[in-house]
Amino acid sequence: MTYTPGTLGMVSQTAGPLGMKTWVYDTVDTNSTVYAINYISDALERGMQKGDIVYVRIWTTAVPTTSAELITAAGTANILTATYIHLVLGISTAGAADLTNGLAITITNS
Repeated sequence: MTYTPGTLGMVSQTAGPLGMKTWVYDTVDTNSTVYAINYISDALERGMQKGDIVYVRIWTTAVPTTSAELITAAGTANILTATYIHLVLGISTAGAADLTNGLAITITNS
């Protein structure tokens, strides 16, 4: 798959001498695809910087498009299968983000 700019959003911004932003990205792509160099190609344009945090939520077949899809029972279509926390290591001269490999957050439903 390819990067989908419409499913990346900034959720917080911290003030201070260096500041920091937190982002959430929803996708059906694998984690290794997301942290590949140049995947988030418009990082500079969007305001990403080194040290920003990017939460990546990976869905089974499609990213939910309505709030109604987020309030269905566990195991119902558009299942959240994995979540990773990445840090932005750098921004390329082309403006793309270089992300860490990601820290997996285990998703279980007991």
